[in-house]
Amino acid sequence: MKDTKTIKISVTSARDVLNQFASTLATARRNGKIESHTGISFESIEGLRNVLTKRRLELLSAVRRRKPGSVYELSRLLNRDLKSVNTDLKVLEDNDFLELRKTHNGRHKTVPVVMFDRIDISVRV
Repeated sequence: MKDTKTIKISVTSARDVLNQFASTLATARRNGKIESHTGISFESIEGLRNVLTKRRLELLSAVRRRKPGSVYELSRLLNRDLKSVNTDLKVLEDNDFLELRKTHNGRHKTVPVVMFDRIDISVRV
C-alpha cells in the first residue's frame, strides 16, 4: 500500500496567523529550532468555498487519479469547456492546490499535477 500524501487546509483569521508567525519567530530567535508547518490557510469558510468548488474538487480528483497528459486531455476527460478548465486550473494553481508543468516533447503542453491524495480541513471556532 502506498503512502497517502495529505494537504492540510486551515480556516484561521489573519490575526491568528500573524500571532502564530510572531510566536514562531520568537522561538527561532531563542534557540533556532522550529517545527515545519506546511499547508494552505484561508481567512474564512467563504474564501475556502470560493476556491474549492464542487467542480474544482472534481478536477483535482481527475488530475490525481487519471493523470492527464495535458489540459486539453483533462477537459475532454471531464467533458468540460477548455476555457473553464483553464480558469479553474489557474485558481487552483494560484492557491497551491496543483502545479501546471510545461513540457516540450515535440509540442508545448501544460500538464496539471496534484501532489496529494487527501485533503484535511481544520476550522478554528
